[in-house]
Amino acid sequence: MRLQVQGSTAALHTLLRRKSKQLGRSALYLVGGLPVALPWMVVCFPTIALGAATALFAIGLPLLAAAALSGIPFGTVERARLRLFTGRKVPTPHAPHAREDGGLLAWAWRRLRERATWWELGYAVVHCFLAIADFALVVGSLLLTCSLLAAPLLRGFTHDGELRVAVFQARTGLQAALLVPCGVVVLVVVFLVLTRYADLRARLATGVLTRGGICSAPGQDEKIGQLVRSRARILGAFDAERRRIERDLHDGAQQRLTALIMTLGLARLELAESDPAARQLVDKAHQEARTTLSELRDLVHGIYPAALTDRGLPTALTALAEDCVVPTEAEVDLGDMGTRPPEAVEAATYFVACEALTNVVKHSGATEARLSLRRTGSRLVLEVYDNGVGGADADAGSGLLGLADRVAAFEGSVHVSSPDGGPTRLHVEIPCVS
Repeated sequence: MRLQVQGSTAALHTLLRRKSKQLGRSALYLVGGLPVALPWMVVCFPTIALGAATALFAIGLPLLAAAALSGIPFGTVERARLRLFTGRKVPTPHAPHAREDGGLLAWAWRRLRERATWWELGYAVVHCFLAIADFALVVGSLLLTCSLLAAPLLRGFTHDGELRVAVFQARTGLQAALLVPCGVVVLVVVFLVLTRYADLRARLATGVLTRGGICSAPGQDEKIGQLVRSRARILGAFDAERRRIERDLHDGAQQRLTALIMTLGLARLELAESDPAARQLVDKAHQEARTTLSELRDLVHGIYPAALTDRGLPTALTALAEDCVVPTEAEVDLGDMGTRPPEAVEAATYFVACEALTNVVKHSGATEARLSLRRTGSRLVLEVYDNGVGGADADAGSGLLGLADRVAAFEGSVHVSSPDGGPTRLHVEIPCVS
C-alpha cells in the first residue's frame, strides 16, 4: 500500500511539474511578445507616418521602404521565439539572396518584390496590438490567481479586514479561506486558456511567417502534385512488396524450419538410448534450428508484422507498445470507422510509431512513454510522448527526417516539440480516406 501511495504521489508530482512548465512556457511566449513589439512600434510607426507625409519628396519613399523592410528582422525574431516555444524550426519564406549579390540596394529591391516581406510587415503591425492584449491577459490572470490563493494572507494587510479581488470579496477569515479553492479553480481555467491560446497564437504566427514565398513557375504546382502522388504510389508498392516477402517467408522458409525442428525432435527421441555423440549432434542441430526460426520470425515481424495484416492497426500498435523496452502506455481509439484505413496508411502509421519508439529507446533516456492513436475527421492522429531529456532535432538525424518523408508521401504532417530537458511530443496526422 505504501508503494502504491508513493507511486501515486510521484506520478502527481511529475504531472504537476509538467503542467507548470507548460503553463510557464506559454506565459513567457505571450508576455515576451511585448518587449519585441515595443521597440518596433517606437521606431517604425513614426517612420511610416513621416514617410507617408513626405512621400512626394525625395526622403519619403526611402523611409517607407525602410519601414517595409523592418518586418524582415521582426519576422526573424518571431521565428526564433516560435522555435523556443514549440521546439520546431520555422523556415524562412525568403529566397536565399546574398546581400553582396548586386549590393544593398539590389538586395532591398529583391526583398521588396517578395510577398513574404509584406506578410511579415502586416504581421508586425497586427502583433504590436495583440502583444499588448497578450501581456494584459497573462499578467491579469496570474495576478488574479495569486491573489485568490493568498487571500488569507492578503486580508491581514488590509486596514479594515475586508479583501476585494475582482468580483470576489471576503470580510471574514472563513470567507478568505474559501477564496483559496476558488483560486485553484481559477488556476485550472487560466492554465487551459493560456496554453490553448498560446498554441493558437503560435500556429497562426507560423502560418503567416512562412507565407508568401517565391511564386512557383507556371505548371510547377501540378508537377509537385504529380511527384507527391508518385511518391505515394512508390511507397505503396514498396509496402506491398514487404507484405509479399513476409508471406513468402512465413509460408515457405518458416514452415520448412518448423518441419525440420519437429523431425529433429523425433530424431532425438529415437537416439535417446543411442550413441551419446550422435545424440549431442542432434540436440545441437535441434537448438540451432529453433534459434534460426526465432530470428527468422523477428526478421519477418520487422519486414511487415502479421498482426497488422491480420488484426489491424490498433492490435499492432498495442503489441508494439508492449514489446518496447521503455514502459509504454498505448491509447488507441479509432471509434466507429466502418472500414479499416487503406493498407498503405496503416503501414505508414505503424512504421512511424515504430521509428518513434525506436528513437525513444535510443536517444531520449526516458523512463516512460505514451503512444496514442485517434481519428479526427478524415485523419489519423498519432502522438508519441516521452519524459526524456528532449532536444530532438530533425537536422541532426535521429530518424525524424525519414519519418517526415514517409508521412509527406500521404500529404500528412509531422510536428515535434522537444525542448531541452524534455518532454518530447511527436504529433503526426495522416489522411485516412480510402
